[in-house]
Amino acid sequence: MSTTAGQQNSNEMDAENSGSLTLKDVYKMLEKEIETPTLQSIEPNTFQKIAELLSNLKGQAYEGVEAKIRDNMVEMLGTSSSLMIETRQAKISSGDEPLDYSKLTDEEKYILDGKRELSKRIDEVMTALVKGRPKVLESISTRMRSKQIVVRFLKPIEAFVGTDMNKYGPYAQEDVASLPFENARSIIDGGGAIEAYVE
Repeated sequence: MSTTAGQQNSNEMDAENSGSLTLKDVYKMLEKEIETPTLQSIEPNTFQKIAELLSNLKGQAYEGVEAKIRDNMVEMLGTSSSLMIETRQAKISSGDEPLDYSKLTDEEKYILDGKRELSKRIDEVMTALVKGRPKVLESISTRMRSKQIVVRFLKPIEAFVGTDMNKYGPYAQEDVASLPFENARSIIDGGGAIEAYVE
C-alpha cells in the first residue's frame, strides 16, 4: 500500500473516530435530502462539522496533483453543502407539512428567524400604510435614518460626510467603524467594506 493511500485511510479512520464528516458523508446526506420529500433529521452540529472539514482541507499544504485533488474536494464539498442548505430551505419554506423544529440546525433556525423578521417588517409597513398611520411610518423612517452598521474596510476610504451630516474617515484597510446605514450599504455594495457582525 502506498504512503498516500495509507495516509488517506488513516485520515478517514481519524474522521470516523472523532465524529467529523467526510465528503462521502455529506454526499449521502445530500442524496437522502433530495430523494425524500420531507425534511430529514440531521445532527445539530452538521454545518459546523462541514465548515470544520472545509477549513481543514483548505489548510492542507499540498503541491501538484495532490493540491488539485484537494481543490476539487473543496469545490465538491462546498457545492454539496450549498445544495443541501438550498434543498432543506425549500422544504422549510414550502409549508407542505407542519415544521418540526427538532429537525432544524441552529443555523437553519437563524435563517428562519431572519425570514420571519422580514415578513414582520413587510406587514408592519403595509398595515401602517393601508390603515393610514403616518406616525408609524415616520417612526420607521426615523429608525432607518439613525440606524448604524458596523463595517470592516477592505480597502482605504477617504474621509466623507455621512447622510447624518457627520464627518467619517479616512479609513485604512482592516479598520472597523460604525457608519450610517445608507453610507455603509453604498460602501459594502461597492466592494470597499464588509459588514462586521457584532453581538
